[in-house]
Amino acid sequence: MEKNIFIHVGPPKTGTSAVQKWFSENVRELQNLGVFYPSHEVDQNGVSSGNVRTIYDINSEKKIELNLEKLNSLIEKFENSQYHTLLLSSEFFFRGMLELKKYIPKAKFIAYIRNPMEIKESSYNQSVKRHFQQRVLNAGRSQRLPYMDRLVSYVEANSGDDLTIRLYGKQYFENANIVSDVLSLLGINLDVDLPFVNNSYQFEALEFKRWFNQFELEQYQVIVDRTLQAYNEGCSRYSLIPTQQYIEDSRYYSQLIERYALELKTNDLLPLVEDMQDASPTPYLKQELTQDAFLSVCHFLQETLKVDYYLLTRHVGKIKKTKDDRFYELFVSSYEQKYKFLFIVSLFRMKVKSALNLLKRKVNHFRR
Repeated sequence: MEKNIFIHVGPPKTGTSAVQKWFSENVRELQNLGVFYPSHEVDQNGVSSGNVRTIYDINSEKKIELNLEKLNSLIEKFENSQYHTLLLSSEFFFRGMLELKKYIPKAKFIAYIRNPMEIKESSYNQSVKRHFQQRVLNAGRSQRLPYMDRLVSYVEANSGDDLTIRLYGKQYFENANIVSDVLSLLGINLDVDLPFVNNSYQFEALEFKRWFNQFELEQYQVIVDRTLQAYNEGCSRYSLIPTQQYIEDSRYYSQLIERYALELKTNDLLPLVEDMQDASPTPYLKQELTQDAFLSVCHFLQETLKVDYYLLTRHVGKIKKTKDDRFYELFVSSYEQKYKFLFIVSLFRMKVKSALNLLKRKVNHFRR
């Protein structure tokens, strides 16, 4: 039996969360198809670091370091198994392609290339969602694309025959989804039902979160993010880059991608180049929020979080304003009284329960 090792490396912002979530939830189905995919954890948002901890460790300097014992054990287990393909997936592998190739000579790499304009907006949205970004999008141009430079470095060091470059986007995927597309490279034709993972915000939710980030309430980051991902009112199709600038920048980056295609000695990027030269951007929205939109998001958060929303307004209310903020007072007073009442009742119940437990312990003590 011919044994193959495929390593899906991302890079970031190319649907790796969706890929890894599906693979981790369908390990048994993959095994039935002859594919060995080591299991790994996925967080409550459906996001993970994939298989990185399968063969890497975190060293004393908090950096990932290849564990050759883990790697050799995994390869040996695969070689002695009934599976024809070992599949690994992690964005961290993108930085380690040269190292992995050194220790796994037969490895074949899978990398996805996405429209740089989409990456720019997606990366910005992620910074607002998870990293307390407060500034508006900086839409300046870049002279180079670091992820493309890394692929060029790999091809220069190797023949490039073991690197498969695919385009990211429904219009390019096999069966219009990335999981089916990855599987097709393994010789498997499977049309999967792929749920959304790490959903993008509606415009109103994005701008609310950007405003909310100023308070840096780490303890509420997860529940606010998860709740805002479910907010479906307002605008879902938008760009934060003015239309004419988007068109001009898209043409600029198409030329850049075209030059990278020459360096990579591939024609696989040409469909993306052509599409970028004829860009049709989604409607531009200036990054600002109306009072009605702000209150709409507040109402949704309250309906979902209930008492936790009241506690959230209390926390924000304890933080002193450092600048004029037209939404601050609006937010801290936006809770409904019933949730304040429920919070007070819950506190009372806790105190009563604590007092009863204390009394019970004293009674038991005197009975001895």
